[in-house]
Amino acid sequence: MNLAIDTTALVLALAHVVLGLVVLVVAKLLKGVLSPYKTDEELTSNDNPAFGLAVAGYYLAVVAIYIGAARPAPVDMGTAAVFQALGLNFAWALAGIVALAVSRSIMDVALIRGARCSDEVRARNMAAGTVECCVYIASGLVLAGALHEPGGSALTALVFFVLSQIALLGFGRLYQMWAGYGISREICGGNLAAGTAFGLTLVALSLLMLKATSGEFIDWATNLSFFAFDAVVGFFLLMVLRWLTDLALLPNARIADEIVRDRNVNAGLIEGAVALSVGALILFVF
Repeated sequence: MNLAIDTTALVLALAHVVLGLVVLVVAKLLKGVLSPYKTDEELTSNDNPAFGLAVAGYYLAVVAIYIGAARPAPVDMGTAAVFQALGLNFAWALAGIVALAVSRSIMDVALIRGARCSDEVRARNMAAGTVECCVYIASGLVLAGALHEPGGSALTALVFFVLSQIALLGFGRLYQMWAGYGISREICGGNLAAGTAFGLTLVALSLLMLKATSGEFIDWATNLSFFAFDAVVGFFLLMVLRWLTDLALLPNARIADEIVRDRNVNAGLIEGAVALSVGALILFVF
């Protein structure tokens, strides 16, 4: 009996993996429909590495969305119920992919003042490609958190996605003011160090949104209060701890000078990695 249960659980796990691959294929087709660019042409004929970075981020985001949307089917369910559960997971993932396209469009217009990453990416700007890659990943993580929210309804998923997206956009704009240099100018100028630091920081900010949407759904007042507290406190903790860690790891250099004056990609990587590390610590420990 136990062997039968284990075998059924293994088959269901494989079915979820196969469904995830199907979702990736469908996501590629949807991107071709929803994107103003010819994806295959940019990747192959034009050999655009910035576009390749952005598409890689898109696929990682799709996987994150599928993981957030997938609900395991109990091993004792009948065949019809199992297919129904897999179909529901597929539907949630498709909704998440459409929401990802909407999120990317909003971020493209509103995130960086006076610049659109999509235009810069098409011009082979690797700094913009890095930012767009990370925007996809950050939005995918935000969507995964909203879809996985234990409230379990479309309404709770939509509300927490919208709130998380607003917070991610707002905190992204605040970070640009905090950074000490013109991020928009540097990214448009092809500064890969600035694009790397900013992009990875956006992913770190999305980890805060995962923290803010975690936990069982109790009621709207309680969960919204938790969301506001975790998002705001998490953001300021991220900024302060990142600054302190930068001082400890690079005591003889000013990060902003290394990024702007020297275009030091090492400095951008360290700043981004520190932000990710602090964000992960807040997510799993705080």
